[in-house]
Parts: sequence; C-alpha cells; structure tokens
Amino acid sequence: MNHFIKKIIPGLIVAILLVSCWYSVHMLLNQSTQTDSHEASLNAQNDTDIVTLPEGKLTAANLETAAVQSSVLEIANIITGRIQYDERKHVDIKAPLDGLLQEIVVTPGEQVERGELIAILRSPEIGQARSEVIKRKRELDLATQILNRESTISENLNKLLVKITPPANVTTSELNIDESALGVYRQEILTAHAKLQLAQELLGNIQPLAETGAIPGRTIRERQAELQIARSTFQTACDQAIYNSTQSKLESEAKVAESQRQFNLAQQLLEALLGYKDNEDSTNLTSEEALSRLEIRAPFSGTIESRGFANQERVSKGDSILVLANTTSLYVSANLREGDWSAISLIAGTKIKVEVPALEHRSFDATVSFVGREIDSESKAIPLIATIDNQEGLLRPGMFVRVTIPIGKPREAITVSSNAIVQHENHSFAFVNLGGGRFRKVDVRTGQSTEDWIEVLDGLNLGDAVVARGAFLLKSELLLQGETE
Repeated sequence: MNHFIKKIIPGLIVAILLVSCWYSVHMLLNQSTQTDSHEASLNAQNDTDIVTLPEGKLTAANLETAAVQSSVLEIANIITGRIQYDERKHVDIKAPLDGLLQEIVVTPGEQVERGELIAILRSPEIGQARSEVIKRKRELDLATQILNRESTISENLNKLLVKITPPANVTTSELNIDESALGVYRQEILTAHAKLQLAQELLGNIQPLAETGAIPGRTIRERQAELQIARSTFQTACDQAIYNSTQSKLESEAKVAESQRQFNLAQQLLEALLGYKDNEDSTNLTSEEALSRLEIRAPFSGTIESRGFANQERVSKGDSILVLANTTSLYVSANLREGDWSAISLIAGTKIKVEVPALEHRSFDATVSFVGREIDSESKAIPLIATIDNQEGLLRPGMFVRVTIPIGKPREAITVSSNAIVQHENHSFAFVNLGGGRFRKVDVRTGQSTEDWIEVLDGLNLGDAVVARGAFLLKSELLLQGETE
C-alpha cells in the first residue's frame, strides 16, 4: 500500500502544477484583454472630442489661435442715447425789446465770430436809455466841475489863512492873491483882516502919546477894545470860512458820488437792453435814429442755424430772431435705467465710448460732464450727460448713439477672445490647438464678459492655444463627426 502511494504522489504533484500553470496563464490573458478593451474604450471616448482637419480644409478654414491670457477686465453695459447741442454753445437770440428789425446781416449756415454784428434793431426804448445816459453824464461832469472848484477854493483858503493868521504881520496889499480863487470868502476874510490891521495901526500910533499924557487913557482903552473886536471878528470870519468851505466840499463830493451812481445805473440799464457795452466814442448820438439803434452781436463764435424774421419786420420783446450754435463740441444724452444704476458712481471727467450707427458704427470718445442724482418719476431713469468732440463736423444733433457705460472697477482675470467660446445645448466650450490640424474640445465655465473678451473661470490654463477665429466651423465639424459615428 505504501508502495502504491509513493508511485501516485509524483503524478498528482505534476498534475496539480500543470493545472496551476494553465490557470495562471488564463488569468493573465483575460486581464490583458480587459486592459486593452478599457484603453480602446478611453481612446474612443477621447477621439469624440477631437476634430481633425485635413490640410486642404485647414488651409481654407484660415483659423486663428491666440493664447489664453491674463488681462484687465472692465465690465460695461451698452445703453442708447442721442446727440444734443451743447447748451452752453446753443442760444436762441431773442429781441430784447419791442422795435423794428431794421436788418439781419447774416444768413443761415453762415459762420460768425464772437462779437460780430448779426442784426440791427431800432427801438425808442433804446433811445430813451441812451438819452438818460447822456443826461446823467452831463450831471456827473457838472458835479465834478463844482467839486474841483470847491477843492481849489478850500486849498487856496488854507494857504491864505497861513499867511495872515497872527502872529504873521502881513498887510492886505502884500498878500498878492488877486489870481487866487477864494469864492465868497475873499471879501469876508480880507475885510476882517483890513479892519484888524487898521485897529492895530491906530493903537500903535497913539501908544507913544499916551506916555506923555497927550491922549486920555479912555481913548487908549477904546482903541484897545476896537483892536480886540477886530481880532475876534477876523478869527470868526476865518473859522466860518473854513467850516463853510469844508461843508461845500463835502456836499460837492456827495453830489459827485450820487451823480456817478446814477450814471452807472443808466449805463447798466442801457447795457442790459443792448446786450453789450455801448461804445460812446463810436456811437453817433446826434440824431434820434442813432440814439434808437441797437446792434445785436454774436455772443460766441458759431454757425447761424436759423432766422425767424425778415428785414423791416416789427418784433416784440422775446421774439426769436436768430439761432446761433457752436457744434465743435456736442452733448451725448442718455438715461441710466434701473439695471444700470450701478454705473452712477461715474464722476465728471470719466472717459466713455460712444458708437454712432449712422457713421458705420464709428466710435468716439466722450467725457462725462454730469450724472443726475434724482430719478425721473415717469421714466425711472437717471440722466447722463457727456461732452463729445466734433471738430470733424461728422456728428449732428439728434443722431442715435450707443453709449458704453463701465460697471464696477477694472480687475485682473483670465480671458479669451469672445469669438473663442461657442455653445451647444447650454454647454460652453472652446477648441485647443493640438497641432497638425488636430483640435480638442474643452468644456469651460465662463464669468463676466465684454464686447471683446470673456472671463474663463475653469477649463483653460494660461498659455493654452485657443482657436480665436473659426471656432464655429470646428463646432460644426465636431457635430458632423458625432452624427457620422
């Protein structure tokens, strides 16, 4: 029995080893088959996202690629607006008063310079205003002459009193004041001075005789009293003359000041009626026609837009005679709706873009002048006014425009060209250039966008070569490839 077992065991061991080898080889073959099948499946799946263009088609497609880059992204909204006149340079020139429109010397479309004569109006009111100016000017001249005379008299009077006031001992004949202007004070002061001198001489003549007793003491006292009275009378005359002269001078100065005020008021009234300062030197004031002539001049340089009357027509105060405008700069008027209120942080001086569809969508730069704070009760909008340069003369008031309004502050972001992102069934994707005419579809998640750029939040990396022009063609090829498979 033992011998039998010893003979069977080696065979069993060999059989077991053979079975083990077969099983191992079988498992290895199955595993290799599964791996190859999975890889084939993955390759098939990846191939569905790759578009391959033959050389001819690639050349005809004229695709352009651009690298994914980091750039400053400034989000903006586009709102509609209109070109308007610059209110500071657009004026309706109206008749300042009733009268006869003698002549309009300009025609619509004509360029005029600031201060240039554009119309002539005749009005009695202007004549009355000019007459009042002339009257007040004459009153001022007369008051000035009187003041000058009073000033001269006061000055000469002070000089005279310095010469004759005691202890100065000057005779009337020695004063030499015949040519000096003293007015009414000449007689009063010189008479008092002469009496004072006479009293001094009389007293001086009898004083030597008084010592010898030839003249009674009473006579001496009388002469002394007469001298005292003459001195007092002279001093009173001098004081009164100084007071009266000072008062006359002050009154003359007040009359000059009042005359000057009345003259200035008359000039201001005339200037308000004329609209400019009248040139007295060049204005002929010798006839009623000249007095009533009103010259209407251009308040600024610009173009005559229209006229409302013909020559020799009667006009009333407030009638529109001409419309003058300077269109070298214009206004852009737009309304910020509720969805654009985030842009009201715009401040004066901010640069914005204005596109004009009528000029083949040409863009212009404009500068924000004003952003309103009050919301209109009807439109629920906030007014925006910007100034736009029109030196080329291409823009016309009333033109429709599109205004680009920046929303928020500029920031750094990963961006691609707006043409690089395409969509299908609510999925956004781009095509990365693999080289050799091969392009791979890459799903992306996008953020905010501008007219030219789209923010990429996920799916692309900086430096990836993305198809910037021709992505729609690749999308079509990809869809066609899917239908074929």
